[in-house]
Amino acid sequence: MTNVLYGSLEVLDRTIKHLHTLRYADPDDWSDPIPSGKDSQWMGF
Repeated sequence: MTNVLYGSLEVLDRTIKHLHTLRYADPDDWSDPIPSGKDSQWMGF
């Protein structure tokens, strides 16, 4: 399964940390943020 996050760098960081507290995903398993092509929007896989 692949999970994709979209949002600002702050939102990606906060969501990844929250998912870790829920024991859903380890922060090291996520890709480095990738620009989505939209202003201030990033993707994480």
